[in-house]
Amino acid sequence: MRMKLRLKYSLASLMIFIAVIPAVIVGGLLLKQQTEIETNYQREKLERLSSTLRQEFNYRFYVLSTSLDVLSRDRLLVQAMDDFFLTSHVRETLEPLVSKVPLVESAYLIDSDWEEVENYNGITSQSNFNEIMRYLDEQYEKKLLENGYQWLFTYVDKNLVLNEDNPSDDGLIVVDPIYSSVLSDGLQRKPVGYLVVVIPTENISKMLKMYLTGDEKVTFLRNEKEILNIKSDGSLGSNGLLTLNQKIKIDSDLISNPLEYEVKISMDKKPEEDKFTHSLQIISIVGICMVIVGIFGAAITYRWVTRPLAALMVMVRSYSRGDYDQRERKLRFSEFYQVGELFHEMATTIEEQLEDLASKNTELKQANNQKEKYNRQLINFNDKLEKKVEEKTEELTLSLEREERRRDILKSLLAFSSKLQQDDIKSVVLAQVSSLYPEAHWALKLSNIDNNQWQSDGIDESVLSKVDAVQNKAEYFFVPEIKLLHCFNLIDSSGQLLGRLVMKNEKLARTDLEIVSLFARQLSSTIEGRILNAELERIAVTDALTELPNRKAFDNDFKNNTERLKRYPERQFGLFIIDVNKLKQVNDEFGHYVGDELLKAVSELLIGACRQTDRVYRLGGDEFAILLEEGSEQACCQLATRLEGVRGHTFTQIETGELLPIHFALGWLSSENIPPEKMFQAADKAMYEDKQAYRSSDQL
Repeated sequence: MRMKLRLKYSLASLMIFIAVIPAVIVGGLLLKQQTEIETNYQREKLERLSSTLRQEFNYRFYVLSTSLDVLSRDRLLVQAMDDFFLTSHVRETLEPLVSKVPLVESAYLIDSDWEEVENYNGITSQSNFNEIMRYLDEQYEKKLLENGYQWLFTYVDKNLVLNEDNPSDDGLIVVDPIYSSVLSDGLQRKPVGYLVVVIPTENISKMLKMYLTGDEKVTFLRNEKEILNIKSDGSLGSNGLLTLNQKIKIDSDLISNPLEYEVKISMDKKPEEDKFTHSLQIISIVGICMVIVGIFGAAITYRWVTRPLAALMVMVRSYSRGDYDQRERKLRFSEFYQVGELFHEMATTIEEQLEDLASKNTELKQANNQKEKYNRQLINFNDKLEKKVEEKTEELTLSLEREERRRDILKSLLAFSSKLQQDDIKSVVLAQVSSLYPEAHWALKLSNIDNNQWQSDGIDESVLSKVDAVQNKAEYFFVPEIKLLHCFNLIDSSGQLLGRLVMKNEKLARTDLEIVSLFARQLSSTIEGRILNAELERIAVTDALTELPNRKAFDNDFKNNTERLKRYPERQFGLFIIDVNKLKQVNDEFGHYVGDELLKAVSELLIGACRQTDRVYRLGGDEFAILLEEGSEQACCQLATRLEGVRGHTFTQIETGELLPIHFALGWLSSENIPPEKMFQAADKAMYEDKQAYRSSDQL
């Protein structure tokens, strides 16, 4: 018996070893792999940090270089070199450069003699630029520096900034030459001044420090000399450092002498291998303990628990198969005997319940079949009812939508009339119809607007040319070879064609066709009204006989010229008052018809003598006026000379064949010599003096 127990104990121990030992080995391998992953991660992190610092460094200096190039072309800086009063604005120009470019701490404007003109956040009367001046002069003499480029310099132990947050006196200086002209970049020329910005090492440190974590450090070297050392807020460990070296070059298309630095980036190795090894040792010890405890527990459990449990399992399996007649088994523990009794009682109860359940199940099946029958009938009825309700609802919805759309369209048509009286007709019409039918495309042509040209919204010109080819004066027509195109003629009250409205739409119901037709008729009425109003306005300011602007038009234009002269004193205008001589005598001898023909001939003569910018008016009776928009005294003299050259030397022929000479009295003035409010009276007086002189000479 003992040999049997020892064999099972050994078997249990072997099973525990097989389960635990591989787990310990796998755990150790995983820990080792994790150590390698951590090391690789740190190296990748170092490379990413290096790339980020290089990109940030290049980007910041590119922004600075570009900003300096733009600012150096500002004409205000060039003018400030020679104009003391403009230097006060230089500081306002330099302020955005210092405040918005994080690298820059101070900025100076230096003239060609390296004398300070103005600075922002710098130290006035700065003399630390003498070395730079001497260096630049030497480079210019040797022709080693290119015109129009920026230059970089390092400075050490020089106090160039006013800010107390930058205690060190070293950093970078960027010099951007300022030229009097930016249109001669290719020529050798001397700058008129320099724009100098100071970049302390603290600003570079602040810019790059934000990218460093608690265990990272960046060191800048130039010529193997440490220039800048940037550390994060944390402290580096004592377990060794990971280091990456790279070169950073400050260069761009605008920099003549690039600077190159060697950058060393360091980070704590953070060796986690010892921690992982310690964890592996703990896992191994715990595993061994678990093996020992497992062996002991497995033996005890198998001896005292496994056998009774196996007997109970055999009993349960028999009950699960429906075998409820079981012999009594040895279960060793009283608790197991109680469980066995419970299983037996449960099996008896289950057997009785199964018999009762079978009878009730038969009854339920019958009731369920009847219920399913009624449910199917009810479902069919509900489906039919829901379908009818949906159909009726859809019909009502469509009907309501149509009515609502009609009301909205009618409201918009009422508002549309007022818009047509004020705005551009074509734009208003196309906007209105597009809002009513957004899915459609439109085109509009008006005979008296834009030279009878189409204005289209989504319809090709080739299609519209075919519409033009159709000779149809009906309110509605269509082009046979073009589908989905609806054409509406715009016709006035006399049957004249005012234009055409074209609609392209896939679906157009009869009600929509009626609405668009109503819209077209309303548009026709509005256009006809605007044409009539325009004609009435023209008649109101036009002389019916000569078709020249009348006295009302003259008063309006004279007022406008007076107002313009007040706003622009250099825009002088001129006034001519003209009176036709012997008009009453012609009317008495030949009749008023001949007098009218004489007035027409005078109007044509005056128009021919004037420039295109001059305007001729008939004030009434035999009196005319001319307004010269560009009416200096010289221009008025030239027009007076032309008029005097044609009066008395030009004739008009009447029906009898007789030639009547055209003569008129002339008076003129320019606003250059007299206030506008006195011009008319003075010109009229001069005209009467000229008329009196003509009468006197005629009597002689």
